[in-house]
Amino acid sequence: MKHSVSLRRRVAIWLLPSLLLLLLINAALSYLGALDAVNRAYDRSLTASIKSIAERVHSLEGNIAVDVPYSAFDAFEGGVQERIFYAVIGPDGALITGYEALTPPGGLIPDGPPRIIDGQFQNEDVRIGAMKKRLYDPALTGGDAATIIFAETTESRLALARVLFADSLQRQVLLVIFGTVILAFALTTAFKPLLKLRDAIRERDEADLTPIAHTDVPSEVRPLIDAINHHTDRLSTMMAARRRLLADAAHQIRTPLAVLSTQIEYGQRQSEPAEIQHTFKSLLGTIHSTRRMADQLLALSHAESLEQSPRDRTAVDMHQLAKEVCLEQAPLALQKRIELAFEGDGEAPVRGNAQMLRELISNLLDNAIRYSPPETQVVVATGCLNGVVALSVGDEGPGIPPAERDKVFQRFYRILGQGTAPGSGLGLAIVQEIVSSHGGQITLDQTSAAGGLTILVEFAQHRPGAPR
Repeated sequence: MKHSVSLRRRVAIWLLPSLLLLLLINAALSYLGALDAVNRAYDRSLTASIKSIAERVHSLEGNIAVDVPYSAFDAFEGGVQERIFYAVIGPDGALITGYEALTPPGGLIPDGPPRIIDGQFQNEDVRIGAMKKRLYDPALTGGDAATIIFAETTESRLALARVLFADSLQRQVLLVIFGTVILAFALTTAFKPLLKLRDAIRERDEADLTPIAHTDVPSEVRPLIDAINHHTDRLSTMMAARRRLLADAAHQIRTPLAVLSTQIEYGQRQSEPAEIQHTFKSLLGTIHSTRRMADQLLALSHAESLEQSPRDRTAVDMHQLAKEVCLEQAPLALQKRIELAFEGDGEAPVRGNAQMLRELISNLLDNAIRYSPPETQVVVATGCLNGVVALSVGDEGPGIPPAERDKVFQRFYRILGQGTAPGSGLGLAIVQEIVSSHGGQITLDQTSAAGGLTILVEFAQHRPGAPR
């Protein structure tokens, strides 16, 4: 089983490595910044030394004189005097004084500013600065500018840069630790409403499906609570329908069970084969009626669940579906000597559950045949007009009085005086649930002046590509 990871841990997993990475990047930038600051400070001394030497370089009648002042070395620590190098080179490239192998950087301009770069001298890393000074002596050959070079090793620079970096890194680490503590505190505080919500849901009664309150809940969690409330509302409606269905079924199932018990007791007392055969026939009829009621209860339960969860819906042609149901019910119509007619032309597409729509047509047609007298006609028609798909089933039976038309959709309701036809009073209740779950409407009307009943069901026409 896969263990779930808490939201706090996920936030920590994302933030802490990111903070460490940012710390490393900032540390590298801090070291480079410290080194740059140290170089700027030391380069001022290096520039001052170069200019101090340059002031003591003179030329007269082609002879260059250099007097290197001690002040050129005063800016540097006494302990590193042997690690300072200098050279003065004449216009012809000859070394006048200093270290012979010390070469200047390129790009120098006579009487221009000093140029300072990193380099190597005697296998050591050094910082080299140089400048050209014009001597204004026409007797000189190769030009009239002497080159002054000054270099120093970088140990003291690097040591100071490391000290500055360590101080900066220490402050950054403390800042990250302090930020982590604040983050942990903020996460704990932020998740307190969620923990309270969790405890409130855990302490609920198992039958409590009332909506969850939005009070003291972060706005980011409200969509989740709305979804949970929507789901629990559907569950509440479905459970209420189930309880109502079970209560109705428990009440209605007592009658056929009592009838079965009476018939069996009566059959046990009979000795004549004819009476026993008659008892078995009655038992079979009661069983068939009870089984039909059980099937209709299951269909009603399915229709109610479909209303709460409209899944498994596809494009269904009501014209073709009605034709198939008529062919299935034709033997029952012939048995009662009823003429079954079908009218309709072209497709009549709706979006819905094909099994439930078939149940709807089957119930309407079954009721029409059961309540129609022999030698009459039952007409089934489909059509599509102005975005509406219509299905009508008309018969020439006793019909339903206008005062009773709202009541016949109630479960187990049967009109007084029409109790000879077998049935449980669930057919139109099932039809109503299916029509409602598909967003349609149903209308009852008189077939003709002589009576009869026509039931008209209307659905929205399904157009391919339209939003569901």
